[in-house]
Amino acid sequence: MANKRREGQLSRSLAAVAREIKEVSAAVKDVEGQIIAVEDKISEVDSKLDSIDVELQRPKLGKDAKLRLLTKEEDLRRDKEWLRTKEELLWREEELLRTKEEQLRMELLLLKKEQDLRAEARATVSSSVSYLQRVLLMEAPSKTNMKREQLDKAGGPLINNWRPTQEAAGGLLPALAHLTFGEVAELLASDAAVDQDAVNVAGQLCCICAEIYDNETAQAQLTKHVRGLLLPYLTGPEVVQITSGFAGKDVSPDWALGDRANDPQNLFLIGEFRPGIGGSGDLHFQGANYHLHFWRRRTASNIFKDTRCPAFFLEVVGPHVRLSAVAWLDRVTIFPLTPLLNLLPAHPVTKSLLMPVARMLAALRVGLRKLAQAHAAMPVHTADEPDQVAQAGPGQAGAQETREAEADAAEPRAEDAVAKAEDVQRSACTDVFKLPWPIAMDARYDAETARLLANHTYYVDLAGIDESVVVKLCESYGLEAHQEWADLGLAPKILRSTTLPGGWLLVEMEWLPAPEWRPLSGLSEKELRKAERAVQQALERAHIATNMVHGDARPPNCLVRRGKGAGSWEVRFVDFEWAGPEGEATYPVCLNTDIPWPEGVRYGKPLQQEHDIQLLAATLAARRATAAPSTTTRATAGRRRGTRGPGAAQSLHTAANYRSAVPPGAAAVSAGHRIVRVSWRQRGAISWTRTAAPGRPLVW
Repeated sequence: MANKRREGQLSRSLAAVAREIKEVSAAVKDVEGQIIAVEDKISEVDSKLDSIDVELQRPKLGKDAKLRLLTKEEDLRRDKEWLRTKEELLWREEELLRTKEEQLRMELLLLKKEQDLRAEARATVSSSVSYLQRVLLMEAPSKTNMKREQLDKAGGPLINNWRPTQEAAGGLLPALAHLTFGEVAELLASDAAVDQDAVNVAGQLCCICAEIYDNETAQAQLTKHVRGLLLPYLTGPEVVQITSGFAGKDVSPDWALGDRANDPQNLFLIGEFRPGIGGSGDLHFQGANYHLHFWRRRTASNIFKDTRCPAFFLEVVGPHVRLSAVAWLDRVTIFPLTPLLNLLPAHPVTKSLLMPVARMLAALRVGLRKLAQAHAAMPVHTADEPDQVAQAGPGQAGAQETREAEADAAEPRAEDAVAKAEDVQRSACTDVFKLPWPIAMDARYDAETARLLANHTYYVDLAGIDESVVVKLCESYGLEAHQEWADLGLAPKILRSTTLPGGWLLVEMEWLPAPEWRPLSGLSEKELRKAERAVQQALERAHIATNMVHGDARPPNCLVRRGKGAGSWEVRFVDFEWAGPEGEATYPVCLNTDIPWPEGVRYGKPLQQEHDIQLLAATLAARRATAAPSTTTRATAGRRRGTRGPGAAQSLHTAANYRSAVPPGAAAVSAGHRIVRVSWRQRGAISWTRTAAPGRPLVW
């Protein structure tokens, strides 16, 4: 009922704002007409004054006639002065009306945005049901056609595995999906000493996988040997080998570890082993499918509803091994934590191949322990669905086995899948949407208010207080440059920053709300002409005072608002990911070729202050060259007047998503409205890190 009431309010508000915009537009036209009439009168007065000047030049003009002409001239000049004053007042009235019109258009945009969000929320519920229907009807991983499932235009990719493209099947990176993944990624990237047990197991694994398996039992032999080696190293009291009850009939990976051997409630590791790289199919895709099949039998469990179902996937392909992270976010998502590592017995001649494998095994063991500890810390979970069979006592074993056999033998039916999916949708957890764990799991933030602004950049309320902030997650950030520019009042205040596991950084900063603050790229042409100089002066001031370079000083990263003085503008620069000292900080790998970068901007080249100035000028020039002019002119009494359009109504705290070679395209949501309360499981097939196609053009 509350949603319906809110939707009714939205419809009424939209209609009211539209009517008010229409009234203001009419008032603007009326004022413009008055200004034109005044200018015509001024022109008429000027013409009369010109005539008087001619008369006054006559040599035989009498004294009385001259006095009358001078008196008339004085009266006309007073009339002209009065008309000029009236014209100035009318211009100010027009300016106020146009400002009000812009504010109304911004309000209209925000109302439409909320309306769109509510429509999207309804669509995500439907998408969630559709995805779960699809999951519940899937065949065994070995029989699943990857091309068909990944290129499904209606339902989207079955697995977010970045195939065929990041835009089509990209997802959340492991270090942001789960704390444990970030900790494992950090261990993999560190140069800390590796324990002797890991080195010994890695050496034996190299010897096992370097063998040449060329008969029909090759895979069975390889699986037996690898499991026998890794079982004592990776398992423990809380991490055990799953022997039965993984999923349905004929659905079981080569190896799996979970919380218990029979009918496990949780999954920690999937292992798949092949004698060689050759053959059809994608082992990575199959591994994610096993994760999907495990959890589709447990969709009513608290673990499925309350966690992201994190697990590791270990694939051995001939003399190679790779470790990946897999989780169920909006859909099953898998991403490699390591490349394919060579398993060749080159030690002790060289340790170059051995040590990366040893480090991977040591990190995996730590990760498995952490997943098991997190599982043990959760409340007691009870089986509350037909598919999830509770651990039976001796007297119940026969009935349990019969039920499991019957369940495995029965093929899922469409109507059962629909009913199951709808039930899961109703019982899904109540998170607003799937967030990076540093926001979702930090009590500092009210996660239900969080909204994605740009790639890895979120608006969120602080818990318990009436204050909003922006949280940016990145692998590098010019904190020093941002802080120095903020001290000058030229950047949002930094509230805190912290290093995260896996090489990421969290930067929390002041929120600059719309429509008060707008990107330079969101101004009308008339406003832009006035604000542009203020931005240029602010940039020059920052350069002189700090010797820092922004690195991406394009209009979307320059926020402005009207100052207190007439015609003045305040400026704040945002998005300091590349920023740093001039000549020391360097440009990153990916630079969008659609952006008119100045000469000298290349990967690894040092940032220069002149690049900031040139980039700002070039992007503004590009806008003027491509924008359709919307000015009408009238030459009257030596003046040219231009009428301006409503201006672009867009507000982003940052627009970094347009600058990289594969720029992420995320929906920008204004601060004035809360996102509709939708469970993250209900977001269905909509990826909350959806990205744009490579080579996306510069957008204004």
